Formats: sequence, structure tokens, C-alpha cells
Amino acid sequence: MVTLLLASALLAPPAIVVHGGAGSARSMMDGTDAAARRGLEVLATGSALDAAMAAVTVLEDDCRYNAGTGANIRLDGKTVQMDAAVMDGSTGAYGAVAAIERVKNPVLVARKVMDTPHLLLAGEGATRFARAAGFADYDPRCPASRTKYERLVRSLASRPEWKSYDWLKGWNFPGPPPPEIKALAGHSDTVGAVARDAAGHFAAAISTGGTSVTFYGRVGDVPIYGAGIYAGPAGAVACTGTGEEIIRRLVSRAVYDDLARGTPARAALTRALEAFPAAVDLGVIAISADDEGGGCNYSAERKAPDTHYGDNMAYSVHRVGEAKP
Repeated sequence: MVTLLLASALLAPPAIVVHGGAGSARSMMDGTDAAARRGLEVLATGSALDAAMAAVTVLEDDCRYNAGTGANIRLDGKTVQMDAAVMDGSTGAYGAVAAIERVKNPVLVARKVMDTPHLLLAGEGATRFARAAGFADYDPRCPASRTKYERLVRSLASRPEWKSYDWLKGWNFPGPPPPEIKALAGHSDTVGAVARDAAGHFAAAISTGGTSVTFYGRVGDVPIYGAGIYAGPAGAVACTGTGEEIIRRLVSRAVYDDLARGTPARAALTRALEAFPAAVDLGVIAISADDEGGGCNYSAERKAPDTHYGDNMAYSVHRVGEAKP
């Protein structure tokens, strides 16, 4: 089966799929298009891993997305903690960072972790590793993320998890909570990319600023092996949405296993979306030997669950040799 998949992949043109998060509107596809174009430039001569990382870096540098610059500000109004991961499907190599602070591009730090004996570095250790690897101190807050935080603070809390748990009781940030946190809410969007290169190899990269409504040190699905991303000889997968539920189901690995059984990418991700609770946000992008696509069970335009999966979420699919606007 794997031999057949690889042979087919060699016949398919290099391609990349990029998403802007389960809560992203379709109007934000200009950003995912730009990221996909950058990925294609790399695919012209480079590897799937380099292309996926390059695409994610573009979105980390775009303040509209919840990754890198623009990552969600936490409950205390000051803290930004980010997660990222990369996986090379041709070698099985994996690297991730969790709850890293004050770096511009967490996905590039995750790539450095891949070169160590470890799979995942977290918190202060991850930040110190970034400094040792030459990544400069950087404040990822920007006008858009500050405005988003201020808007959320002014809004009434409506999330079930906020109403059912006393967040003040478990407050663990350095410093007292601001008085407005009872009205805080926010989406846990992620950005990600999956790529297929000219050699038929696959890779995935992913990055997030998490959600504002969370304790200091919370880690979602992004850096968890088999949850946020997975890549192998049969393809690559990246997820976005409610991290705890994605972890419980190891969604990326489940979709990948479907690819390995010969299921085309769009059919595999649709199966995952259909099996996921409709009330829990999930977005998936996937690429296989000769198919690629994306979808989400939440419509940002309608602000409600939606089963027209392929019409939801900002995501872009680009193939080498196909003209795109």
C-alpha cells in the first residue's frame, strides 16, 4: 500500500494546503493565499517541510491570525503563550514547543527542537532554548490583538466553560486578575500547513496563540504528537479547533490512518468532521498522494455549526503549475 501511494505521489504535482483557524472567516483567505504562494515558491526547489514552515511563518507574521505576532493575549491582559509543531513525513522527525513566550516565530523554534534528542520543550525551558538557538526577544502583541482583547473584555461572558467554572478560584498568573475577566471570551484559532513535494514526501507545520480564556501554562492540541498534526508516507494532516477535544481523539493521527488505508484526503477529513461533536469546533486540512483539501464544522459567517464543511474556514489549496489569482 505504501509503495503504491509513494508511486502515485511522484506523479502528482507538489501542492500545499494552508488554513487560518477554525474561527477564521472566508474573507481572510487573502492571508492563506499569500502563505500558500510562499509555500509554492519553496516547493519549486525545496522540501515539503521547508514549504509548510514557510507558509506558517507568513501567517505568524500577519497580526490578523492567532499565531506569532497577533497571538491571543491571556486573562491577565499581558501574557502571550504560544505552541507550535512540525513533522517530516519522510523521516518521522518531530519537534514542538509549548507555552513559549516572547518569540516572533514559534514554528521556527519547533523546527530547531526537531534537531535535538527531544520532541517537545515547554514553558520557560522552551523560551530559554529559543534564546540559545539565536531567536531574539520579541513582544508578539500588536494593535489588532490588543483591540481584540479589549473587545472581549467589554463583552458579556457567554461560554459554557466560563459559567461552569470559577476561574478566579484557580487563578495562577503572576499578579492579580483584572476586574474585567468575568466578561472575557475568545476562540482558540490555529494556523497550519500541509505540503507534498516533488519527491512525493509530506510534511505538516502548525502554530497557535491558544485561547484567552485559559490558565497560565495551558497547552492545547498543537504540540501534542498525533493530535494537532501528523505526517507520514501516506500524507499529512493539520487540525484546528477545541484543543482538549482534539487531544482526546488524536484527530490528526486518526485522519492520517485513514489516508494510509487509501482514502483520499478530502474524504478522510470529511469523515473526521462528521464523527466529531457538532457543538465542538474542528477544522482539518489534509494532503495525500493525489488529493488535498480542507474543511471545518463551524461557520464564522453564520457564527454557528455548519455541515457544508468545505465552505467554512479560511483555507487555501495551491498546486505547482496551476494558476492562482
